[in-house]
Amino acid sequence: MKREELRKYTKHLDKDLSCSKAGLDKQMTRQAGLYFYYAVAWNNAVRDEKRSKLRLEMQETKIYRQISDQHSRVTERMLLSECHLDKLWLKLKQIVNQNDHAADVLKAACQALIHKRDMLVNLGATVRVEMAGEISTSKP
Repeated sequence: MKREELRKYTKHLDKDLSCSKAGLDKQMTRQAGLYFYYAVAWNNAVRDEKRSKLRLEMQETKIYRQISDQHSRVTERMLLSECHLDKLWLKLKQIVNQNDHAADVLKAACQALIHKRDMLVNLGATVRVEMAGEISTSKP
């Protein structure tokens, strides 16, 4: 997942995670949709991460084959050294790291939405108690 794509998802995250008594009904009805939106984004980021890791492993295999053609015994250190010199491997490694970061950010967003749901439930209970107090004090 590219940075621009991640920014698209996280641009409104502060607003989506805000929680207050004002507009509590609207926030509660939007909660499930928001969670779904960010969960799908997280799932896509994890999928991209797995795909990029697979491409990285394929490049490592190509490098291993090239080294094994030149040397009878290939060590992990030799493979790692050759990988660090390979420009395509380095680019793929950066993509893996970007996708890993995006998946982590979107996972955190989903977890934050779970916390927001709990806060909304608590706020709803507080409002309900406050309304019950108003009703009981306003009786003649």
